[in-house]
Amino acid sequence: MKVLFINPWQKTLFGDEKARPGHPHLGLAYLVAVLKKAGHSCAVFDQGLENDDDLLFRRLHDWQPDLVGITSFSFSIDYAADLIRRIKEVSDVPVIIGGAHVSAVRERVLEETVADFAMYGECETAILDFLVQLGGERDFAKVPNLIRRTEECGLVANPATAMISELDDLPYPDFEAFEFERYNYYSAKALPIITSRGCPYKCNYCSVKLSMGRGFRKRNPESIVDEMEFWKKRYGIRRFEVNDDCFSLDLKRAEAICDLIIERKLGITYEMYNGIRADRVSEVLLRKMKASGCVFVSFGCESGDQEIVYNMGKKLKLEDVRNAVELTRKVGIRNSVNFIVGHRNETFEAFQRTLDFAASLPTDFVNFYNLVPYPGTEVYEWMKAEARQLIPDQEFLSRIGSRNFEPVYETDEFPRADRIRAMELGNALYEKTVLIYRFGRVAGTLAYLVSRNRTLFTIGRKLALDNPIGFFIYSKVTAASRR
Repeated sequence: MKVLFINPWQKTLFGDEKARPGHPHLGLAYLVAVLKKAGHSCAVFDQGLENDDDLLFRRLHDWQPDLVGITSFSFSIDYAADLIRRIKEVSDVPVIIGGAHVSAVRERVLEETVADFAMYGECETAILDFLVQLGGERDFAKVPNLIRRTEECGLVANPATAMISELDDLPYPDFEAFEFERYNYYSAKALPIITSRGCPYKCNYCSVKLSMGRGFRKRNPESIVDEMEFWKKRYGIRRFEVNDDCFSLDLKRAEAICDLIIERKLGITYEMYNGIRADRVSEVLLRKMKASGCVFVSFGCESGDQEIVYNMGKKLKLEDVRNAVELTRKVGIRNSVNFIVGHRNETFEAFQRTLDFAASLPTDFVNFYNLVPYPGTEVYEWMKAEARQLIPDQEFLSRIGSRNFEPVYETDEFPRADRIRAMELGNALYEKTVLIYRFGRVAGTLAYLVSRNRTLFTIGRKLALDNPIGFFIYSKVTAASRR
């Protein structure tokens, strides 16, 4: 069968703009690879890359796919819903929507959109079953993970299939279907890669478990390094973004990955912006990461108040964060630490402790994010039951990003005005430290002073990240920060 996958417009973390994608969508790349291996024909349209919806509808008309598949995060569901509506106005092709948002809201996504079907969770095997039924007897009750419309029972979510236990059985993601030479990351010879899926921890703000489950499923070191070598030989890729949630959960496996990269003399670099657990590192591992090409690691701390860290279910000691940062600095890997503003039981005084803790860490820069309560998380349920929601669901999902200062909810202990002030203070520390990290102390400090003008900051950010020429210049200027 012929399947057209569409990656709709996405928003920036600031929540207020359309963002040009830096690299192909990794989840769609896996789906394309699986379907092609099974004999299906696939094409991909990346709305943020093409920026030409007339081209999309011409392609839809000319290619005549049997199915259109669309992915969406919660903060971009409005773009996806609008696109699906326009497709259904001109074509009777069935449309299925998947992605993190579907995994969070399940049946509700078919109320939010006019899609014919939706699919939640991990979809590589379920979509194969769906295509069998779509081209055959159309008994969609047999398809795991499928959400469907029925005359008898309304919206129905079928039971889920088991998560894929052997990730090495999956083919490499098919980036070539995206014409990935046109993405900014290609000019930097960079690609995303995963070495594992799932996270066993129970942080109350995190929605990863809804899509990938709580179990930690890992690829073998040989498979991971084989893939790196494949992309290097095929396209000269020399830089990888590791998108795991728990890369170092198994310390011995993490060390083995490093050992293989060193043994094969790959000569690549890699970064871990997704972050690794501060209590799952050792000096031995960090030295091997450095020797194998790791140039950046991010640590999630979320709060500088130990009680709040425990209350969010993170089970992390602040002393472990400081130790991890000091060790990472000692071995020569650049690093950052992430914090979130707006936790349950947080107060402005508790945030001040977080700010002080962040400023005291010997890290390269710190991130401060606005806590956005995505559907399906424990924080979302707590907000509905105990906090005062300030912005309705559909509005905050379409407008509020994690870099946005506006809180979705407030409490008596941490009212809206205090939340905004906290984000302003945290963001000022972030911008000062990250600009010095990117451009050096003198130029970075000057850039920070200029960035106090939000209009100039926004213009600079768009030129650096959304414009191919601007991205190329930005990559060259900041190359030293990735060594």
